[in-house]
Amino acid sequence: MIPSQLPKWFARGFEWFCKAELFDELQGDLEEAFQENTKTYGAAKARNIYRLEVLKMLRPSVVGFGQFHSKFNHLIMFKNYFKTSMRSMMKSPLSSFINIFGLSVAIGICLIVYAFIDQDISIDQFHENKHQVYLVTAFADRDGEVLQYGQSPLPLATHMISDLPQIKKSSRVQDINTVVKYEDRVFHERIRLVDPDFLDMLTFPMQWGSPETLNDPTSIILSNDMAIKYFGDLNPVGKDLLINFGNDKTKSFAISGVAEPFPNAHAIDFDFLINFDNIEQATENYDEDNWDQLIAATLIQINQVADLDLVIDQLDRYRKLQNESNPKKIIKSVSLVSLADLHMVSNDIQNGISYGVRKEGWVILSIMAGFVMLLACMNYINIGIVSAAKRLKEIGVRKVIGANRRLVLVQLLTENVLLTSFALLFGLFLAYSLFIPWFNSLFGRGLELVLTQPMLWLFLGSMLLITGLGSGIYPALYISKFQVVGIFRGSIQLGKKSLMTKVFLTFQLVLAFITISGGVWFTQNNAYQANRSWGYSADKVLYVDVPDRSAFEQMHAAMSQNPDVISISGSSQHMGHRVPQITISRPDRDFTVGMMRVGSNYFRTMGIDLIHGRTFEPHSEGDKQMIVVNEEFAKNLLLDDPIGEVIKVDSLRLEIIGVVKDFHNRDFDHAIQPIIFNLTDKDAFRFLSVKVNDGKQPEVYQAFREAWMAHLPNTPFRGGYQSGVFNGYFEYLDSSAEFMRALAFVSILLASLGLYGLITLNVSGRNKEFSIRKILGARLSHIAKIISTQYVPLFTISMLLGAPLGYWLIQKLFDTVFAYHMPMNYTGLIISGVFLVAVLGIVTWVQVRKLAKANAVQGLRTE
Repeated sequence: MIPSQLPKWFARGFEWFCKAELFDELQGDLEEAFQENTKTYGAAKARNIYRLEVLKMLRPSVVGFGQFHSKFNHLIMFKNYFKTSMRSMMKSPLSSFINIFGLSVAIGICLIVYAFIDQDISIDQFHENKHQVYLVTAFADRDGEVLQYGQSPLPLATHMISDLPQIKKSSRVQDINTVVKYEDRVFHERIRLVDPDFLDMLTFPMQWGSPETLNDPTSIILSNDMAIKYFGDLNPVGKDLLINFGNDKTKSFAISGVAEPFPNAHAIDFDFLINFDNIEQATENYDEDNWDQLIAATLIQINQVADLDLVIDQLDRYRKLQNESNPKKIIKSVSLVSLADLHMVSNDIQNGISYGVRKEGWVILSIMAGFVMLLACMNYINIGIVSAAKRLKEIGVRKVIGANRRLVLVQLLTENVLLTSFALLFGLFLAYSLFIPWFNSLFGRGLELVLTQPMLWLFLGSMLLITGLGSGIYPALYISKFQVVGIFRGSIQLGKKSLMTKVFLTFQLVLAFITISGGVWFTQNNAYQANRSWGYSADKVLYVDVPDRSAFEQMHAAMSQNPDVISISGSSQHMGHRVPQITISRPDRDFTVGMMRVGSNYFRTMGIDLIHGRTFEPHSEGDKQMIVVNEEFAKNLLLDDPIGEVIKVDSLRLEIIGVVKDFHNRDFDHAIQPIIFNLTDKDAFRFLSVKVNDGKQPEVYQAFREAWMAHLPNTPFRGGYQSGVFNGYFEYLDSSAEFMRALAFVSILLASLGLYGLITLNVSGRNKEFSIRKILGARLSHIAKIISTQYVPLFTISMLLGAPLGYWLIQKLFDTVFAYHMPMNYTGLIISGVFLVAVLGIVTWVQVRKLAKANAVQGLRTE
């Protein structure tokens, strides 16, 4: 141990370069001289003298790198291992390619999973105040379940910042649909109203302008995407936008800032930001003291994290204020969610401003990547033993000259880690240049690998260690145990019987069987969902979003003259679009249901089938107190005969007059929700729907657009085919199926390589036997039968294990992801079995072709 008084770095340097046999004596002399000099000259001068004496020791008689000399021997040893590994790889280029390619593909897929999870956990972490900013949420009992809601009362922020000194800043958030116009560019846009502190709390970097301009009610801040949409690459600061809030309410805003492009890992963003005070003009019946009026979110920023408990203790007073304002919708508690954690829990928050991560996606992708990695590792094991069979004499020579099993084991593992390093680099290249761009194009994700990120290199190092040891430990242990006598006598027959390699191959085939089956079933499920009925005539309906009654009546008059239009209807809400949720009261408990306000002709236009009762009568004022419900509504409320039942909605009592067949208002990931229909006036119509003759959809759609341009040239057209409202969902399904098919292809490829290695091992170990059989007149078909026969039980076992396991796993996956999926069948199992049998046949044929071309006499000379 170095005394604390000595100059540390000089003392360690002397220890490093001094010869081992001289070190103790010379170090003792130097320390003794240092103690004497300290007494005579003081500590500071003694240290300088010590440094000078150490430098004087740098002479040939002293320098020898002491106790570190043996470490250089280790470096020489590993240098030798490196050369041996490179020679081995060059001698067996095919085996080396198979090993490196298989592992690199598996590592590349694992890097997709890493990038996927890394992006999810990084969402909104770029905000500087993420640990001090909180979203105010409320818990309420709905449908017998306590749910968390992201909406909050309009006056909440004002009261909290005035009541609680621990709160530094606050911002109300509300989103509204508007029409934005700049010169001849007119678009429907969603604008976010916020308080001026919003951009201080959420630190979005600005490309142009200043966030302080939000204090001006006539200023507007754009996202980078919106700036490009309206102005291209020009700086738009200072230009004016005209915003139509509806009901003939318009206002001009001066652009005062443009945000920089948002990071890929973000959940909270905006297109346009304006001061919250504009809500008076943007909404009707505005009352800033109305605790019953909800806004999208209330954000607060506390002074420091230590103040959080003090703030939470004061939240109950606001719960009481809200419950007093609306005793029919009781809030159980109020809570806070930090911005740093919001994206992780947003899936549990109803009507939140942030989207949540789907952790089941983490699990599914990790399992798939694990499957591929296991396939690659077991493939490597089989190929590794094949390669080692050609190096038995080399291992025997090493043992003869003194290498024990431990050194041979270290050599083999070192070679394996080296090969895995090449695979790691190639896998990183594949992920960076091919796999991740392909995944992004499939799913629209902005995944990226940041090469300067320390966590990435920690992950890669872990992958190197796990893959290098996991794939190489068994071959190294298996081969290093062989005795020298057995090696040189030739009594070791690696190609005869190897139970573990057959176990590995069987497990490999089971994984491949499951993955192939999954690819088949995902493809079939896509076709099933594409052809599944939506519960109404979506393929014959066109729709358009109308701003007001006047627009509805003009479009209604224009389309009524088209001979291909069968039926026209209006509605406040529309199929495939957001349906507001309301609470209905029953004697036992309250229920949350969707409510659609429609015209009397809506059911006929949409092709919704009536099961019981009747629908609404045209121009009937009495029917405004009636409702039509779907089957799911009657089922949830346990109504055997719902006709005539009275449902209480707030202060209204509505009678059920009809029950319609269930329909899909959302995609097939979501269960059909209970919905009630209520008759409404034309003043509330915001959608116009038309049913057309079959095959005339394109012509009517073109007429739709032309009529719109003729009557409403200053309002952008927003409509389309009803059959296209779920296009994004079906594109996602197609991408998922393509991803599964790609994994199935990789599984087949890796399983084929593993089987190729094992059969090559068998054939190389029985070279003399097959040569003798050829000389004695054996036909190639007979040799093929001998080669393949021992693998038939392996394939049989893998199918018997893989079939029920794959069926169970995919069914569980479907049940987790889809609310409605195809009935499971055996097609996937049959196709998987055919693929694997075909692989066995092809690999066997390749080996038989090699034997056919080989010289039998040369085979007999093989030692």
